[in-house]
Amino acid sequence: MKLNPSRAHLDVKLLTSQLTNMANARDIMHPGLCAIALVIRAREGPRFVFHYPPHPDGKAVVREARFGTELDTEPISPVLEGEESDEEFGEEENIGGEVEHGTDADGTHVAPWDRLWEFPTADLESILTPSRAFHKRRFELSLDPVVFVSYPVHIREEGGWKKKRFKKSRRRKEGEREGEEAKESMGKEEEEDEGGMTMFNVVFMVNVSREEEDGRVQEVFEHVVKKFNKALNHAQASDNYVWKESEMILGMKDKAREERRPMSWLWNEILLKSTLASAIRDVFDAISNSKIATLHLATTPPVDISLQIPIPCFLTSFPSSDDRAMLGLLLTSANAMIDEEGNENPTHLNKHFALLLLNNEEKIISEIQADNTELTAPLIECIRLCKPTLSFLQVAQTQNVELSSLLILAQHLIYWRRAIAIPPLHARETYIVSPNCDSRQLPIASIAWKKAFPLAPSLPSYLASLSAAPRPYKHFSPSKNHRPTYLDMLAWAMRGGWVTPLRTYAWILVHPEIIYEVDYQLKAAAVEKARNKSKTAESDQDLLSSSTDSSTHFPKDPNSMTTSQAAEHARLARLARKTAEETAIFAAEFEKLPPPVATAHPSLNTAPHLKHLSPYVIKDPHKVSHEESLYIAAYSKRFEDVKVRETWLRFCGRYFNGREPLEMIALREGMKRKETWGLLAAFGEVILVARHW
Repeated sequence: MKLNPSRAHLDVKLLTSQLTNMANARDIMHPGLCAIALVIRAREGPRFVFHYPPHPDGKAVVREARFGTELDTEPISPVLEGEESDEEFGEEENIGGEVEHGTDADGTHVAPWDRLWEFPTADLESILTPSRAFHKRRFELSLDPVVFVSYPVHIREEGGWKKKRFKKSRRRKEGEREGEEAKESMGKEEEEDEGGMTMFNVVFMVNVSREEEDGRVQEVFEHVVKKFNKALNHAQASDNYVWKESEMILGMKDKAREERRPMSWLWNEILLKSTLASAIRDVFDAISNSKIATLHLATTPPVDISLQIPIPCFLTSFPSSDDRAMLGLLLTSANAMIDEEGNENPTHLNKHFALLLLNNEEKIISEIQADNTELTAPLIECIRLCKPTLSFLQVAQTQNVELSSLLILAQHLIYWRRAIAIPPLHARETYIVSPNCDSRQLPIASIAWKKAFPLAPSLPSYLASLSAAPRPYKHFSPSKNHRPTYLDMLAWAMRGGWVTPLRTYAWILVHPEIIYEVDYQLKAAAVEKARNKSKTAESDQDLLSSSTDSSTHFPKDPNSMTTSQAAEHARLARLARKTAEETAIFAAEFEKLPPPVATAHPSLNTAPHLKHLSPYVIKDPHKVSHEESLYIAAYSKRFEDVKVRETWLRFCGRYFNGREPLEMIALREGMKRKETWGLLAAFGEVILVARHW
């Protein structure tokens, strides 16, 4: 069976605008976006073209508390207070909410859209159209409490929005003709742009708390602002899109000003007629609600883009008191994006992980079918084959599917927030109630649980049983026949962040007996080396004394030595005596040491000569010192079983580093779980074990 999706098929133009709703914890990851504006500079000057929403709220989002232990049934609202809904704006919004047309002190007509908050748009349009020095660079302006961040795009210095490419001609005459045609073409383009746009800038306005400001603004810029302006640059270069849309919007605003139309009516008309304005609205609605914006700009050729601020699929630790709470998010140290070298790589998906859908399988399939793209059939097949109890590698092997294609499709589902990657669920593993679960959602979740599993214990009872005492999950199932249902229940609970795997980590623990043994061997080698050095020194002195070459060595008769030769002879003699004395003292001290004795249980050895030694932990077997490598080798000699000895040397560097969970060994090594844990039991005395999420 071949799924055969190429990476080219992951282009956003094939993707859907129907998105899967995430858990509540994912929705509260509010980026603080409060408005988006389009500003351009035409040859007659800067123009503030459009902003959305029409009446943005400048209040900062109130941060969630870190923990949610109370059963508070109040709904969690991730949106800004007073934020406009996604519905069209009606005439009734004029009442108490919209500034009517009027005149300023100079008698100039002022329309309600001539101000954004307390700022006149005439002032904003000047400061939000920066010079060419900011061309395709981050531009940031803070007008407390709002931060304006953008990626200004200017017309090319030679004119036009895209670089001209001329074909090389074989003949000079043809080349001259082509050059003239190119100049003609450029001249026509300049005529078309006469009085037109020379730069544009889509500005995003963010308002968050001070402690989160830098991080949030950076996220919005990298993932949304920059990409959106780049897409519009492409649309402008290919079809003069931004200028055409801006000209139309400005014309509608001028006409509405003359007719003194209400702002709500004008904004409805703009959103109906301008695809750029509706794209800005879609971006705001999606990003401000932590969703994915999918845009299709009807240019020639069309421009398709998806924008999102990536949200974490899991947490590895609790947020600090200064961080935003993400209650309900899966709490686990299992990261599927760690490559073979142990580095985090967002393009890498671990083949030993499994796919957990974030919604009902039938619902996701129906949404994908509604998209009707080239990826529809492969994605549906991927969803039907992948189960949270099987790793990607296992699925590929059992279903005869190409592993690389399966991983690409799984990454697609993860990117579009339809699934996450988790360690495969197994009845022999241990699971606990997540410390990061959002207990405020328990009453609502209990209703959904009862609907999904009508014959199962209630959700509070199920979670209480997991909390009682950590043990293999199979013990919670009444019988073997119930295990598939209980694994479905486990997947449901993990999807909502209610439970998390309890994983086992290990380090190599060096007992005093091993430390003493290695130290004794090193001292014995040092004594032998010192003795050899002493013998060499004496031999060198004898050789020099017996030499007959008076020009370079000492003569045989000491009375015939020169003063310098006698001094050198005396120095060498003193050095030889000192070396011999030190060697004798070192050897005498070494002889007093009791020889090491290998016991059956090093951890229980309480010999008097070991009392001054403390156990030692090797944190990273990949980066060991000479002594640490000898400790590992000393343990290896203790194992009589050949298989255990070979496994020890293989497991040390890969898994006994406190980062790789022992539960993943069977999958990674292609071993049976019973065999794996049997081998680990043989190492039980020489590894330090810790259990956490």
